[in-house]
Amino acid sequence: MKDIQQTWRSLRSLRSAPPAPVRNSGRRKEVFSASLEQSEQYFRAAEAVGYETRPVLIFYGLSQMGRAIAAATHVDRCPSPEDWQLSGHGIRVPGISQAAAQGDIGRLTVRDQGKGAFTQLARFLDSPSLPTPVQLSEVWDSIPEMGGRRLSDGEHYPALEISEGADRTREDWGDFGPPRALALTGVPRGLPSLGNFLKRYPTVWPLEGLQESSFLGSPRGGLDGQIYLNPLRKYAAGGFAALHGTRYRGRSMAFPALTGNSLPLHPLLTWWAVLYVLSMLARYEPAAWATTVNVDASKQAVPIEYLLDEALDAVPTLALEIMSECPLSDHERRQARANEEEKYKRKEYRTFSEIGRSMIADFRHKSPLTKKGEKQAPE
Repeated sequence: MKDIQQTWRSLRSLRSAPPAPVRNSGRRKEVFSASLEQSEQYFRAAEAVGYETRPVLIFYGLSQMGRAIAAATHVDRCPSPEDWQLSGHGIRVPGISQAAAQGDIGRLTVRDQGKGAFTQLARFLDSPSLPTPVQLSEVWDSIPEMGGRRLSDGEHYPALEISEGADRTREDWGDFGPPRALALTGVPRGLPSLGNFLKRYPTVWPLEGLQESSFLGSPRGGLDGQIYLNPLRKYAAGGFAALHGTRYRGRSMAFPALTGNSLPLHPLLTWWAVLYVLSMLARYEPAAWATTVNVDASKQAVPIEYLLDEALDAVPTLALEIMSECPLSDHERRQARANEEEKYKRKEYRTFSEIGRSMIADFRHKSPLTKKGEKQAPE
């Protein structure tokens, strides 16, 4: 609770010292401040109500937060001078009544409307949208906090945390100790093919330097599992996670590409889509929603409670992170990326075995015991 209070204080402080796009426009300043105030009031009200009503308040809090983010977005991302003003939700749930009556909300689908707030924010955040219907369960799985708390059975592509370190799964690595490794954590168990699984994570796979033969034959460790990969040798330690991961609440994550997309959805839009569906159910299908959140009757009730609890912290924290990025111009974004790449760029280094073979070959070449023209023993 203390952390989220500090998050809201940081967001409130932006109202007197707003990002440049807001400072330079009186109209943007009005929308920015009013939207942040309404967003905070919606979230604080959501804390005080039950799960039967909470998704409505949280979604409208997020919607107002989206308007503040749009107001703070650099003009480079606005095709017209007034494009920063969001219009409508821009997203819908086809056939919600029929799907809700079946009792499995994970099968509900969500898609964009081709225009409106959702697609506008997608452009501002360099994200794809949802041009084709995607099941709620698939979008739900890609929220990092929901790892292991699934809505439905079937294929499962969760958000994976990227970390770098040493592979300590063995104790016989020799004098030089265990090699560096990349770990993708949160992998479901029992995958039929790790290669096909990884292809749903286009920001980390496939990449030059990571070969399919370099990961282990099965996930291991942790509640779900991990995939160990050889690190890209062209980056200094920490470079892979920094350049190929997505920052999310202080962690580096690999997000899956949802059905119909070749790249992952921005995590704020993932939250937007999920909370929109839940709010629509609560508003327009109250009887079905009441049954869904009844812990005595629905196995989906507790995962939903968990998501709605986590949203109170996750969404404002994520929005605060975005506030530091959205005011940047396209040039500033490219420059920041170039600086990050330069920070972690390094010359190709050799493995210990490569260094050893090179030293042996060099020694043999210089050794007086090797006569001129004499064929050397194979390495």
